[in-house]
Amino acid sequence: MVSVVVATYNRATFLPRMIGAIMAQDLPEALELIIVDNGSTDGTEELVRDAIRTAGRPISYHRLEANLGPGSRNVGIEAARGRFVAFTDSDCAPEPGWLREALAAFSEPGVGIVQGHTEASRDRAPLLSHYIVTRKLDGSYSTSNIVYRREAIGDLRFDPDCLYWEDVDLGWRVVTSGWKAVYADRAIVRHEVIPLSPMKWLSWPRHFENWPAKAARYPGFRKHLFLRVWVSPIHFVFDLALVGVALAIWQPFALLLGIPYVVEFVHTRGLRGKFPPAKIAAHVAWDFVAFGSLLVGSARSRALVL
Repeated sequence: MVSVVVATYNRATFLPRMIGAIMAQDLPEALELIIVDNGSTDGTEELVRDAIRTAGRPISYHRLEANLGPGSRNVGIEAARGRFVAFTDSDCAPEPGWLREALAAFSEPGVGIVQGHTEASRDRAPLLSHYIVTRKLDGSYSTSNIVYRREAIGDLRFDPDCLYWEDVDLGWRVVTSGWKAVYADRAIVRHEVIPLSPMKWLSWPRHFENWPAKAARYPGFRKHLFLRVWVSPIHFVFDLALVGVALAIWQPFALLLGIPYVVEFVHTRGLRGKFPPAKIAAHVAWDFVAFGSLLVGSARSRALVL
């Protein structure tokens, strides 16, 4: 059996799509869906109980009196009966071959984790939105799309103290205990594009504050960083541009250090849209927030990640 664990909180809008996608898995093995509700107030309970009555596969529903956040997935692990435990999120919809492709990647007995391919639910997303993209084994072990061998999890559980990186922490604890993690490109999940207010979008890069803690606790995480220090290439060239601006006081030619940022900006973010100057200003502000958050996190964890 494969147990699929989904934690949710006030996601009734997205749940029917997620449940339908799990029930539609083209998997010959037995499958159970375990939904852990962190005390939703938007009609989630009624929706799930209706789904239980009509679903073609087993669905169990666990409603919590208090929102346990990351710890709620531990309730799902305890309830899981499967040899494999899969995780996705309530704002995700796996493609029909998701679990079939993921299980095929457990080709060796030493493989304990399979990370799948996650994309946005639509090709073009608005600027002020959030969604997850995973296109390689990136060390995140995101619960939007991951499957564990139950034996590999063992007595390990999500640590609620690792807020916003509890999935990273669990994945690395499994890997450091001796299990292998692999990537399955055809195990595909589509993540909903969630609209954000301007302030919420601008504050989102504050999540980078926990990246240095990941590197401090798990040195192997650095192999997934650009040059083992930067979150990604655009973080590197942004920092290079900041150095150029600082040095331009004494040497104007230092501004040329900003050229790689301009090139990478156009390549990764583009200039499409009704107001390109506003888009540029928004992204530069976003990069400043990310830079500041990483500095704070680096100082706190005594591990440099930019």
